[in-house]
Amino acid sequence: MPELDLVATVTLHRLAGTKKALEACRLVEKLYLAGTRTVVWIADPGRAGMFDAYLWTFAQPSFVPHALWNGQGACDDPVVVATGVLGSTNGASALVIVDRLADPSQAAPFAEIHDFVAQGPEDEGKKESWEQAGFTVQERGAGG
Repeated sequence: MPELDLVATVTLHRLAGTKKALEACRLVEKLYLAGTRTVVWIADPGRAGMFDAYLWTFAQPSFVPHALWNGQGACDDPVVVATGVLGSTNGASALVIVDRLADPSQAAPFAEIHDFVAQGPEDEGKKESWEQAGFTVQERGAGG
């Protein structure tokens, strides 16, 4: 695979356990409050639907306007939970990845990329995958 000329840095958020949803919701809320248009990518439509519902209720005073998007039609919400197709239908500059991308180069159009690394075999080698795809990687602990 040819090396891409990428500007984005991938921030890996290392989690102490295996639960990603709460940390992802907190990050999405932080991005929304900063005025950053965001796409949250989840591979499985059922899990994307659960995350969609959780994003409405994860914290009592929180309000993160968002929509679930399956790759069809336009969506202009400031936060889009995308399933199946990865795209920036809402003009997003940030990408929050809840599931592993089969091809990390799909994230290239986004200026800001966040990925979660939980304690489990499904997340092993994520840093290396991003680096092999040509991205610069920085790491943060949970909540960072």
